[in-house]
Amino acid sequence: MQPKRGDVVRSSDPFKLGEDRQRPWLIVNNSSHPFDDEQFLGVAISTKEYDDSVALSSDAWEVGGVPRDSYVSPWAVHSPRIEDLVAWQGRVTDEFTGAVVGEIETYLR
Repeated sequence: MQPKRGDVVRSSDPFKLGEDRQRPWLIVNNSSHPFDDEQFLGVAISTKEYDDSVALSSDAWEVGGVPRDSYVSPWAVHSPRIEDLVAWQGRVTDEFTGAVVGEIETYLR
């Protein structure tokens, strides 16, 4: 599996405790990432909605999806390595990914 920007992948979650420590991540880095073939920049997808969450509606998906109402948490950033990826779950539109990246930028200005 070689994910690209806009792909949703499953990987371990450093923010969770317990045995089931996986979650879906939206890959947001582009090819300018210095290790873009082995390490990625992802943001968490959660079933919990918070004030700054971005709703992951069915029309955001090009292919794939999630079984429950879900939200992207643009403040929950993780950098999984390729060997940490468990499964490819789908792909969202470039427009949706761009909107999420815009939300991430608000935390960095």
